[in-house]
Amino acid sequence: MTVLTDESVFVSDIPEPSPRRTGDVAAHAGARWLLAGFSAGAAVVHFGYTPSHFSEYWLYGLFFVVVAWLQLLWAVAIVVRPSRRLLIAGALGNEVVVAVWVASRTIGVLVGPGAGTTEPVGFPDVLCTVLEALVAVGALVLLARSRSPRARTSGRRLSMAAVGATLTAVAVLSGYALTPRFAAAHDHGSSGAAGGHTHGPAAALTGNTPCEKSGPPASQAQVLDSEGHSHRGPTAQLPVDQATRTQLEAQQKLARAVAEKYPTVADAERAGYFMSTVYVPCIGAHYTNAPLAAHFDPSAPAELLYDGTQPTSRIVGLSYLVYHPGGQPDGFAGPNDNWHQHNFNGGLCFNGFGVVIGAEDMTKAQCAARGGQKVLLVDTWMLHDWVVPGFECSWGAFAPECPELGGRVGGNAYDAPAPGQQLGS
Repeated sequence: MTVLTDESVFVSDIPEPSPRRTGDVAAHAGARWLLAGFSAGAAVVHFGYTPSHFSEYWLYGLFFVVVAWLQLLWAVAIVVRPSRRLLIAGALGNEVVVAVWVASRTIGVLVGPGAGTTEPVGFPDVLCTVLEALVAVGALVLLARSRSPRARTSGRRLSMAAVGATLTAVAVLSGYALTPRFAAAHDHGSSGAAGGHTHGPAAALTGNTPCEKSGPPASQAQVLDSEGHSHRGPTAQLPVDQATRTQLEAQQKLARAVAEKYPTVADAERAGYFMSTVYVPCIGAHYTNAPLAAHFDPSAPAELLYDGTQPTSRIVGLSYLVYHPGGQPDGFAGPNDNWHQHNFNGGLCFNGFGVVIGAEDMTKAQCAARGGQKVLLVDTWMLHDWVVPGFECSWGAFAPECPELGGRVGGNAYDAPAPGQQLGS
């Protein structure tokens, strides 16, 4: 039975494993329940943010889910099968996790797309780190106390009321850390805001956007990485520091000025841009000024994107076409400008006037039948930039596709889509 006094309720009758197996660790039942609660709280937060980290990079997500399971299993084990070895493992393991967190907020992680980029500090990660630090310190203290001759009496003076109140607070705070106020701000999916994390409902890959309704991607390179994984939809946005954000804002101000300078196809053609693709849903009609592809300049994109090919068709975005041997160019500030190439299946099909008449899925024979030639663009890199005021892309400023662009191939963004349409079909 639990002993009641006028002053407090004490932990005295919780079943305890034999001291011969656990040393004197089992004597400190209240402390073990506290450590278990701290570890479980950290596990809840890690489980809650695992999906957003998987969306950023598989290794980040794997780290989160492994840490979460280890913390949860440790919480159970320290209650039902306590031992000095378990305390040592808990202290060391949580110290490692805390060290990783400190590094990610000071020098950046060492691997993946976020390498070298520092993460912002927020309530969920601070809470999780505090809980892990409490587990590490508490485990070390319990190790020291379990060696004391007075261990089996001093460990029993922890009030059950205090333990219960503390564990309730941990449960409330862990749940609060998963609310939309913090979860949305920590989402590593797409964002229309430069350098941010958040995106609204319109950013989802739902199948109902004008782009998706228009058919499959026009070109494999738009949505497939070098390993063949599809990335259609919202683009992952990594955080940037204030200096990088300021530089990116300045670059995007120059880019928006280009959109204002060439609002229509007629304006682009007068400036030396020529049509290099018909209108294609999700990516627009491309107008190219080849000499500008010699280097990256935010104020001089080699391609402009329009919602059709009529002289009055309006600009919807920019495309930076850059010849850069040896890898993608140093483009916009920060890690979110993911450049792509068009070299699947022998590249794109061009006619003799430099106009794309077939996507990468077109065979060499099909291309030749159309009077064209498949061309590999080995050292040519491309990046879309959706910064036209009033036509911001909800899948991200540098997304390969813009969900708001529907229509049909060869028409404009406002036509009814043709079933099964493809570039060159």
